[in-house]
Order: sequence, then C-alpha cells, then structure tokens
Amino acid sequence: MSGVRRARRTLLAAAAAALALAAAGSGAPAARLGGVGLPAGWTHAEINYSVGGVPHTLVLDRGRVTAVSPASLTLRENDGSSVQVGLSASTQIVVNGVPAGAGAIRRGASVVAWRIDGAAATRVRVVQRVRLRR
Repeated sequence: MSGVRRARRTLLAAAAAALALAAAGSGAPAARLGGVGLPAGWTHAEINYSVGGVPHTLVLDRGRVTAVSPASLTLRENDGSSVQVGLSASTQIVVNGVPAGAGAIRRGASVVAWRIDGAAATRVRVVQRVRLRR
C-alpha cells in the first residue's frame, strides 16, 4: 500500500470516529478524536498527523450549504465564516444516510466535510429535511 493511501486510511479512520459523534447540524456531544475532544459546537478543525514521517493535515468543516455545484459546496459555518469545499468524482457523498451525488444536496442542508492536505473532499455527510410531495 502506498504511503499516501496509508495516510488517507489512517486519517479517515480517525475522522470517522469524530464525525460519527458530530452529526451534521446537530447538538451532538463532544466528539473524541485520539483522546482529544471536539466541542459540541465545533465548525472547523485541522488535525496534523504524520504517517511514515510524512506530514498530513485533515481538515473538518461543518455548516449549512449556501451554494452547491458538481465541483464544490459553499458552507456557512456556525461562526459566520464561509468556506468552499471542492468535490471530485471520488468524493463519497452520503445524504440522510444514503449514498448520493452532489445533485442531491440542497441549499440549507447541514454538512460535515473532510479533506486531506487541501485536496477535494474525501467524504461529505449531509443531513437535510425530506420534502413531502403534496
């Protein structure tokens, strides 16, 4: 396994633990990541990690979607800041627990996205209200 893939797997395993507890848009309890807690109201976190002596940065963002395209999401974080998160063909998008594409994400949805080393998002978790048809 290449160093980059090993780093990605290690970082994503750590992120999965944090993001499982920090559900998008919820008042979830503090997330635990390697013994370090993310406060319940977190919006942005950067975690520096080294795999095989190579440094990497895991970036976590949480907020509401203000714009969406096939190539990116723009999020308004709880602190009022705005962040653009790139998307790629390999980004894993899950909307309300179901795998989906960027076209399924609506403005106003709650999102948690994670990226490694400034690249496009590796994973995006979306929670949005289900629209009932009349």
